[in-house]
Amino acid sequence: MKRTALLVLGPLALVAAACSGGGSTNALAGQSPKQILTASLAAAKTAGSVHFKLLGKQSGKTETITGDASGSDGREIISVGAVTIQAEVIGGKAFIEGNAGGLEGQIGLSAADAATYAGKWISIATTDAPYASVTKAVTIASTLTQIKPGGHLVLTASTTKAGQAVIGVKGGLPGPAAKGTTGSSTLYVSTSSPTVPIVFSAEQTSSGVKETDVGTFSNWGKALQIPVPTSTVAFASLPMAAAPTTPSG
Repeated sequence: MKRTALLVLGPLALVAAACSGGGSTNALAGQSPKQILTASLAAAKTAGSVHFKLLGKQSGKTETITGDASGSDGREIISVGAVTIQAEVIGGKAFIEGNAGGLEGQIGLSAADAATYAGKWISIATTDAPYASVTKAVTIASTLTQIKPGGHLVLTASTTKAGQAVIGVKGGLPGPAAKGTTGSSTLYVSTSSPTVPIVFSAEQTSSGVKETDVGTFSNWGKALQIPVPTSTVAFASLPMAAAPTTPSG
């Protein structure tokens, strides 16, 4: 799963439980790959919220993203080695928190300033540079665009993933591929209603470097429980060394 992190956290991306809910079996029987993909994304949007765990591996490095997403609110916790950073968006308000490595690498603080603000929640106003990228990154719409195989689509054999009966829609990498990047991705969809995504997997090679990504999705349609930070530091008050880079998706 090609997952851009909250602010600008590297190209890695991307495990957890089964989809909630049941229903009739073989809900997708007889449908084409495109129809199944469309039905799955529509079911996900109808559910409106999801919990996910994403795992990406590249050149011996592993990135883990755990999060919850809805139409407007969400949160993500990202870990790459010793670096951690997380973000929350609640009722239009955005917050980030991380350790020194996360703050230095993601929002441009100097090493000394990153150590000072490590572990403190930072509130981001609508007028602050990272607001748009943070609020976009944690929504369900952003998540779905990154698990949608592109190009020519084919169906895989029916199987079981995360304890669910699924069928896979396999195609190219989601979105426009970067120059020199090749690979494929598969979205495994529940064959029982609701036909939501259960597992996403992808393999890609860029400049000779291989990356594998896996994402698992659960708790579709369940209300998010995201606590609002009670003590924060205003982003505008930080001694910024550089403006954050807006992620690509």
